[in-house]
Amino acid sequence: MADFPTILPTQINYDLGGLNVSDEATTTGGPIRFRHSLRQSQHQITLIYTNLLESEATQIRDHFLDSNGFHQNFKLPTEIWGDADVLPAESLFRYREKPIETQRGVYTDISVELLNLVGVRLVYVLAGEPAELGAEESVNTFAFIGTAPFIMDADDADPETAATSILQAGGAAS
Repeated sequence: MADFPTILPTQINYDLGGLNVSDEATTTGGPIRFRHSLRQSQHQITLIYTNLLESEATQIRDHFLDSNGFHQNFKLPTEIWGDADVLPAESLFRYREKPIETQRGVYTDISVELLNLVGVRLVYVLAGEPAELGAEESVNTFAFIGTAPFIMDADDADPETAATSILQAGGAAS
């Protein structure tokens, strides 16, 4: 699918979405919340264009039709963002609603609502290269939240040396 046309919007509105969390009711003590991923999602972006020439409006219309309406995903050109650092440049989008047009003589105003498909990753990926054996690094992250044992599997690590990690939480036995 072709990228969205490189036409600079007059205004950009952001709804930065939220976490993938669901609530389950309990009989006492309020709901239990379940987090389903380590990404924020449901970013919604509205691009507002005013005073477009017919040739520019046609580019947006054609892109909507070429993407089969709401079906295919695409990237936004980095020029649209200007200097804003809101989402990663490789983010994929699809249309949330069909573009809304207002004809004003020779000019057209268009509002385009987009949905970001893959949100911002909320954890860090730890790469152990080129660490030396015996090296230690202190890491703080909220990726491990829960009550079950956590297993860090390093079977495919190179060199083939047994690795152990102890995760202690508030006085847990080692």
